[in-house]
Amino acid sequence: MKERNNTNKITIYDIANALSLSASTVSRALQNNPLINEETREKVQQMATEMGYVPNWIASSLRKKRSNIIGLIVPRTSMYFQSTAISGIQHEAHKYGFSIVIGQSDETVAMEKELVHTFYSLRVDGLLAVSSMFTTNFDHFNPFIKNNIPLVFYDRVPEDFAGYTITGDDFKGGFLATEHLIEQGCKRIAHFSGQLTCNLYQQRLAGYKAALEKYDIPFDESLVYTHNLTLDAAIEASEQMLSGPQLPDGLFSANDMSAVGFIQEARRRNIAVPEQVKVVGYSNDLSSRIISPSLTTVEQSGYRMGEKAIETLVQLINKDEKSRITQHYVFEVELIKRDSTRK
Repeated sequence: MKERNNTNKITIYDIANALSLSASTVSRALQNNPLINEETREKVQQMATEMGYVPNWIASSLRKKRSNIIGLIVPRTSMYFQSTAISGIQHEAHKYGFSIVIGQSDETVAMEKELVHTFYSLRVDGLLAVSSMFTTNFDHFNPFIKNNIPLVFYDRVPEDFAGYTITGDDFKGGFLATEHLIEQGCKRIAHFSGQLTCNLYQQRLAGYKAALEKYDIPFDESLVYTHNLTLDAAIEASEQMLSGPQLPDGLFSANDMSAVGFIQEARRRNIAVPEQVKVVGYSNDLSSRIISPSLTTVEQSGYRMGEKAIETLVQLINKDEKSRITQHYVFEVELIKRDSTRK
């Protein structure tokens, strides 16, 4: 085959000429249209690959007024909960014929704003978003809202958001975790919280306080350590906590990574878990099962939340009036009891 200048983009007309087919047949074959028989589809797709054809999805989306692309903004893909949610989103989106483009905010508002602008410019059909830990003003999402482009928040969501949200029952999760520690005999319970600019950590803290109140244990603000819930931040908070004059006998951490960091620092100081300090995490990460002792934690169904988020967004994109869409969907949570809280 004659080599082409790389500056000349291959079009469907080039493929059509090479195979003596019409451009419309090539176009349908490249889109896996069932009207085109399998043999022709394979020939067209093989020729497209050989010739280096790259579809112009921007032009295609302008013609069809749909890109079949969904934007997804998450704080960090390395977070276990987010990685499982992304798996649910990806698998479910594929069933509906959508592709996912993922952007990480890295827990910064500036990057989140940039990603929102980028996805709006790319004319995505809809946007799924998990806000950063520090986002308090959500005006940068207005281009989607004002132009009626479907937008769904999940996990971390704006307070009093009038749109669509998918969350776990974080208040109940915080309550169950703290109540379990109390039932195991703990009376001085510390809490590792994420930044309280975020609704999710506000709710988990509120559940923690409610459990203390139910069992007539005074709330002690000095036992609440607010940080970014990374391993390094957790170890630093643990050093501060374990260097104090009085040890806690229980810890409820707003994520598993911080709970693991505490267990590691306690072990370094020869403080026994659970004999001296009992620990509960949140998310049921893989780390919670392999750390020793195994970590009691709260399961919040990341994969299923991802599935529900994409299902809701696709219904909004398709304007599926036959399906009832729950505006604020809340997943139940479950306490998983393991060795870190045994008596």
